[in-house]
Amino acid sequence: MNDSKFTVYSMLFAIVLSMQGCGGSGGSSDNSTDTSDQTTNNDTVDNTSDVYAGSEEPAVIDENNAKELAETAVSGVIYVVEENSYALPMQSAGKSLTTTASVNIMGTADASAEICIHGGEATVEYDDDTGHIHTAHLTNCSYGQGIHTYTFTGVIYHYIYGDGPLSPFTLIHDGLMTYSDGVTRDIYRVYGCGGQLEGCEYYSDYLGSDDRAYRVTDAEVSEDGNSAYIASGRIYDPTYGYIEVTTEVPFTLECPNERPGSGRLRFAGDGQSYGIIEFVSCNEYVITTSSGTSNSYTW
Repeated sequence: MNDSKFTVYSMLFAIVLSMQGCGGSGGSSDNSTDTSDQTTNNDTVDNTSDVYAGSEEPAVIDENNAKELAETAVSGVIYVVEENSYALPMQSAGKSLTTTASVNIMGTADASAEICIHGGEATVEYDDDTGHIHTAHLTNCSYGQGIHTYTFTGVIYHYIYGDGPLSPFTLIHDGLMTYSDGVTRDIYRVYGCGGQLEGCEYYSDYLGSDDRAYRVTDAEVSEDGNSAYIASGRIYDPTYGYIEVTTEVPFTLECPNERPGSGRLRFAGDGQSYGIIEFVSCNEYVITTSSGTSNSYTW
């Protein structure tokens, strides 16, 4: 991922084109073992609700909630970096799937061989009016290449609001994806565009270590070539609302506790309220707020 620019828009746009071409998912803690990353020290995520249902207003940052929102910011950028490393099912199956679509343009078809190239099952449903794929059901569907293999169980919804290839659409991935490292993560991701593929919007929901759903949107991440990252995005905290997170100094993710060991993030809320989190070491960080407070914490 050296010097690579990641935008969820471009990644998901490739999936949309392949599907249309077929004819048709941060908490807070001082405990170093609680890292606000739902994957840490767990082979499988115990998901109770991976769909965000919290506040959608901008957060007001002050000395009382700055620590919690800082940890939300950290969990969000870690998720964004992690999200850059995986591929969604059907991302590279568009051409193969076209064959199935041309044989059975209406109703339901078995697309296991085309989508689940390493095993598993995939059934796709076509819209009787347009012939577009509108639902894909995947069960233990294994795909990818080399060390970048994944297994997905869930549903992909593809809603197209028109007949043309550039009609407005909504694309939803909802399920469990297992990485090549054996860790299973909940995926709930929504992406949509207006006509002519304009006005596109995206969001991705994820579980924090407190088993509550958080949301990230407008996410971007790049790596400077020295294992340090620059990430940004709007991250929604279920209690306080959303914050805009940017990177002031590239951060590293080489600590044993999977926390940043160096770097600096800025998280901004409603009005002029903001906070800055400085990563002093793998265990220590300092939060400074717009109200003038500055405090040191350990994970």
